Parts: sequence; C-alpha cells; structure tokens
Amino acid sequence: MMDELSLVVVSPFKKSATSSLSIKDFEFSLSFDLKWMSPAQASKVRDQAIMSSLLKIDGGMLVLNMDADAIDVPAGFKPSADLFREKGNIEKIMDLLVTNGGISKKEVVSRINVKQDSLSGLVDAEVAAVLVAHEMGCDAGDLFDEIYQRVSGISD
Repeated sequence: MMDELSLVVVSPFKKSATSSLSIKDFEFSLSFDLKWMSPAQASKVRDQAIMSSLLKIDGGMLVLNMDADAIDVPAGFKPSADLFREKGNIEKIMDLLVTNGGISKKEVVSRINVKQDSLSGLVDAEVAAVLVAHEMGCDAGDLFDEIYQRVSGISD
C-alpha cells in the first residue's frame, strides 16, 4: 500500500495526465479541483513532498519523482486529518528513510532501535535516526541542524 502523502501528491498529476505542474496548478488542484484542503495546507503538502523527495522543482515546475501510472489511487480516496498534523523530527526522518531508502517503516524503526541500542542508549531516537539516515546515504541536513542545536543546547 502506498503511503498517504504519495497518494495525495500523485493525484493532481494523474488528474492532469502529466509529470510536471506549476506550483500554482498543483496547489489549486489539491484545494479547489479535489477539494481536499485549504490553499495553506496544499502549500504544506507541497513542502512535505519536496522534503520527502516525492517532488522536485525543475525550472519552476514541480516534477513527480515517481511513476504516476504505477500508482493506483483508490476510488473515493481522501486524505485523513493526520496528513496535516505537524510531524516531529523523528517522523520526518522516518518518512525520508522510507521514501528514499526503499525500506518499510517497520524496518526503519528496527534500524533506529538497533542503532540506539548499539550506542548503549546514550542517544535519543532522533539522533539515532539521523545516524541511520547518514549510513543509508539520505540527506537529513536541515533536520540534523535542528536536532544538533537541541541536543547541544546551541541556538542561532
């Protein structure tokens, strides 16, 4: 089963039968064509999709980083309210690892737990998740900076 964010992101592209859309058209489709969310929520979905590498920006256009034809959006699909809940750093890193690492969420949790255990529990789950992301070659740079500041007590 495809994760909810992927289903939401692919829907405007499938509706328009294209692999690229302007930011305006993407957000308009989510807000007004599909009537799934407010324009502000559509902007947040866009940002989440870019951070998760589901979308990239190329020449001012949003480009889908997956094969829309290979994704089946169930009839009557609507995103849940959880999609709009602000995610914590650990959830963001886990989503990044699932999307870019090609492994299940269960496997991500297992790897984070193993990493944390291997460090005798001296680091919290967020730090272990960043280390796993680094080992898997996933860029968690922005999240790393935020977590580093929190655990080191350093602020900008």
